Amino acid sequence: MECPPESSASRAVNSALSAKTDCPYVTIAIPTYNRAALLRGCIASALAQTYPHFEVLVSNNASPDDTAQILGEFSDLRLRVITQETNIGLLPNWNACLANARGDYVVFVSDDDRVMPTLLERCVTLIRQHPQLPIVITLSNLHAASLGQTRSPRVSRTLDTGIRDGTAILNAFLTDQITVNMCGVVMRTALLRERGGIPLDLPHTADVAAWAPLLLLGKAGLVNEACATYTYHDDSETARLGVERLLHDGRKVADLIAYTAETCVQDTQLRKTIQLQAWRCFARRGLIALTDVRKNGASMLDMLSMAWHFRRDLHGVSLQAVLRFAVVALCPPLLAARLRRLRRGTPERLA
Repeated sequence: MECPPESSASRAVNSALSAKTDCPYVTIAIPTYNRAALLRGCIASALAQTYPHFEVLVSNNASPDDTAQILGEFSDLRLRVITQETNIGLLPNWNACLANARGDYVVFVSDDDRVMPTLLERCVTLIRQHPQLPIVITLSNLHAASLGQTRSPRVSRTLDTGIRDGTAILNAFLTDQITVNMCGVVMRTALLRERGGIPLDLPHTADVAAWAPLLLLGKAGLVNEACATYTYHDDSETARLGVERLLHDGRKVADLIAYTAETCVQDTQLRKTIQLQAWRCFARRGLIALTDVRKNGASMLDMLSMAWHFRRDLHGVSLQAVLRFAVVALCPPLLAARLRRLRRGTPERLA
């Protein structure tokens, strides 16, 4: 459900906050392009924060639709808009947000994602316990736009909300113990800028490449519950990337994490564990990408040929992931589709 623009009653509250908008503590950055219908709800969810010292920064990437009109509906003083004269591309638009952010901390929220009202409050509470904290990780729900369904995140069974070693949080992510997406990650702005911002050469994994290495710098915050909702759908830019690009970017970000661990993690065994789990994580994701190719009708020969070509990128994957891959590879696409339909239908018949 889309949230409405601010009411006239809320404008009085906004006026009281106007003196604080010039130096917000956190920037909620919303890079957007051609998604006017989704943008309204995204902005409304950002402005609904229970923590008061923040700004919402929208970078309109020369959208040809009604984006400018939607932005004009909001008169909240905490909302600031920058407009690109021409389309500068997805990731450069993210970096435009970073360059213009006024907050000490920044969180990037895509126009199809949503943040919960307590996101910033939960994160700032942890930052107050450990000033200059590089990063705070919160969990995110997963919303499948095509199905209209939202799934709760994986929640850590071993890490509670609080200040933790960043390596422990990263290891939990790499081993699929927690669900993390960019819209739920609050990062120190100056530190992200110093590290070059959002990398432009990794279109599929640029988000992870931006935040994951920050967890290797020492302590980090963890909110072990959902504070945002990440949406995935077929018409996103990353969804249109070829599987070759996905495999390439996965290996690159795994190598980046491994390199950062080499320089930042002093404990030898812990360093090796992080490096191994990084390679395994993105090799596993690579196999999932290949199985999706098979499910979409590619021949077994084409899929196996692609797997062989990218064998280095898939090195280190677990035996369990290899077995799942083999089952999909050997199963005819029509039969696999029928089995998936039967599996989805089982809960309804038992209910």
